[in-house]
Amino acid sequence: MPRLAPSLLLAALAATGTAHAETARCHVVYGGEEWTVDAAPTTTPYQVAGRKIGRYFEFKLVYADLPTTGRFIRVYTYGMTTGDPVLIHQATHRPPFDGRADAYGFTGFQSVYEPSKSSELQYWCQYLP
Repeated sequence: MPRLAPSLLLAALAATGTAHAETARCHVVYGGEEWTVDAAPTTTPYQVAGRKIGRYFEFKLVYADLPTTGRFIRVYTYGMTTGDPVLIHQATHRPPFDGRADAYGFTGFQSVYEPSKSSELQYWCQYLP
């Protein structure tokens, strides 16, 4: 069996997806259920899809790494009572991102309220280098 040079081996591991990449992870709680939403760095933040949370919310986590503005993490929460997403919460975070998993990560513990139904969504996000 031929031996691969170390640089070729690392390239092969990266191509198979076994190399670890930095990630933003949000822990979302609504109606007694919990969701985990992950985001890896992207150069196309407008193409990131939101995730339906329960009946009245959509949650979107964007970790962008852009050549013009640099890195940032944005959290969007949309109300869905009309059937169409309406932005009700947005938060932007810039580096350095706090990597602690305790103390509710880099966002702290957040609560978002859907105004017409008085529904509450809670979340906190962590940075995984």
